[in-house]
Amino acid sequence: MGATQLPQPGPELRLFEQWMDTTKWLMARTQRFPKRLRHSLSTRIENLALGILEEVTTAAYRRNKKSLLMRTDEKLGKLKVLMRLSHELQLLSHGQYEEIALRLSESGRMLGGWLRTEGAKTPGQL
Repeated sequence: MGATQLPQPGPELRLFEQWMDTTKWLMARTQRFPKRLRHSLSTRIENLALGILEEVTTAAYRRNKKSLLMRTDEKLGKLKVLMRLSHELQLLSHGQYEEIALRLSESGRMLGGWLRTEGAKTPGQL
């Protein structure tokens, strides 16, 4: 008897796992931002990260995912800008900024791949 192969995880699971780790990483960093920025910059970063996590989770259960994934991509773009601002304000070290830039880039590639697969489906497909 041959060994059965387990199915490969879909783009939604890979992106969910990646984004869960990224959100935890971001939350740990924003907790260290100065108190004067916790209710502005920290809150916006955290809300965007949590919003992306919620949208990735929701998209996994929806039939029509494309508009939700496009909105998620917009949030990812906004988060990139806020992380650059955080670095320029010296709230993130060069190493931390490099780390988050890599994480955001990887998540963007995963999201783009998921969007492409959704765009390739015919209207009757799930």
